[in-house]
Amino acid sequence: MAPILIQLSRKKDSPLYRQIVDQVKSSIDAGDLPPGSTLPPSRQLAEQLGIDRSTVCEAYAELQALGYLRSRPGSYHYAEKRRREVAYDPQRPSTIAWAEQGSAESSEVLRAYREFSPRREARAAGDNPRFDLASIDPDPRLYPLRDFRRSVRHVLDAAGTECLQYGDPQGYEPLRETIARRLRLHGISVSKDEILVTHGAQQGIDLLARLFSAPGRSAVVESPTYSFALPLLRFNRLEVVGVPMTPEGMDLDGLARTLGKIRAAFVYTMPNFHNPTGITTAHRHRERLLDLCFRRNVPIVEDGFEEEMKYGGPVALPLKSIDAGQIVVYLGTFSKVLFPGLRIGWITADKELIGRLLAIKRFSDLTTNAFGQRVMHRFCELGLYDRNLRRLHRLFKRKMAVALEALEASFPAGTTWTRPSGGYAIWVTMPKKFSAGDLLRRLAPSGVDVSPGEPYFPRGGPSAHFRLSIARPNEAEIGEAIGRLGRALRAFC
Repeated sequence: MAPILIQLSRKKDSPLYRQIVDQVKSSIDAGDLPPGSTLPPSRQLAEQLGIDRSTVCEAYAELQALGYLRSRPGSYHYAEKRRREVAYDPQRPSTIAWAEQGSAESSEVLRAYREFSPRREARAAGDNPRFDLASIDPDPRLYPLRDFRRSVRHVLDAAGTECLQYGDPQGYEPLRETIARRLRLHGISVSKDEILVTHGAQQGIDLLARLFSAPGRSAVVESPTYSFALPLLRFNRLEVVGVPMTPEGMDLDGLARTLGKIRAAFVYTMPNFHNPTGITTAHRHRERLLDLCFRRNVPIVEDGFEEEMKYGGPVALPLKSIDAGQIVVYLGTFSKVLFPGLRIGWITADKELIGRLLAIKRFSDLTTNAFGQRVMHRFCELGLYDRNLRRLHRLFKRKMAVALEALEASFPAGTTWTRPSGGYAIWVTMPKKFSAGDLLRRLAPSGVDVSPGEPYFPRGGPSAHFRLSIARPNEAEIGEAIGRLGRALRAFC
């Protein structure tokens, strides 16, 4: 049996078992305990150190899990030779040759990701602009952490290990009932069986693109539209066809002409607080859109990602609420009014369509986060979601007013913008076009980050637009940031 010297101190912050682990590891790594050396039995070492035997057993168990010890039943513990970490070889062969034999659609997704990556990586490195008017994710300072923690504790206490297992592939049934009840408040006649819970609305777009995709089919989108939808639709082998936006919404005359020329898989639209323009369409526009698509037997995918952010007065009900022909598939999410990292969204459609989507989703990701769904349900049932929503409405009504007032006071003549009745986005139009990179370089000295218009258009290219978002800054920050932007714009517009 190899001699082993272990010195313990009860004055250290480190637990006694951890001190044993660290000292045995060091002895093996240094070669003081060669491979095959026998360690004292746990009872003997405990007596030697004057501690409880369970402490030694805990240390030995962790050392064994880490690969420093091995043992046989009824026998001693032996020092184990640790496998050396393989050095990273940057010159090793790559699998890119196989990837490049794949589809052009995968290259499109990679290109879009690379365009997004520089900003993401700069932020990860701490190179952040002083004012963020680009992100449409909620301000973390507004997260209702105390209330959410209350829901987390309740679920863990009430459900125990059950909440950490796989859940219902369609979604936690009580949460689906809660979502259905909330949708009925928005005028949508729906039951829990007509809802599929997803990893945010983004997965909903992906599932629908997979379901409706077929050779020769096209996805019709507003131009501009949600930028992250475009590469996703193309990846699913759908040609993306844009229809220009007007101040009233999608150009429906243009849509009618487009539908007469192509095989449309579906029309993707955001009638409330459109991203990126912030436009909300009137009821008559929605009725005509429904009628046009119904007569041509083309489904509509309605993205209601900011449906709950109605703080600027009466807003038309969702398209789905007047969908007598059952051609509208509705997407919703909790991400834009709570925690984006929770990744809980949903698809609302007739049972047959939900069944087909469920089959695709089941073999893709098994199930959406079961624990998060239970917590979200509890959060809603306690009334905490509605309380948080009322607070956000008060805050963002003031923030939008501050932003629009600052635009009037600061932006140069010839620059125009939308005046949203809710949501986070304001669409700015400049007198001339700039590429995304050029615009960001010109605005960089202002310390304000905006979202250039180029990625929102299906055809890309230089744009005279950029999106401002009031999601992250507070009122004082909005005023200061827009003032800085105005001064920067006057220098080159």
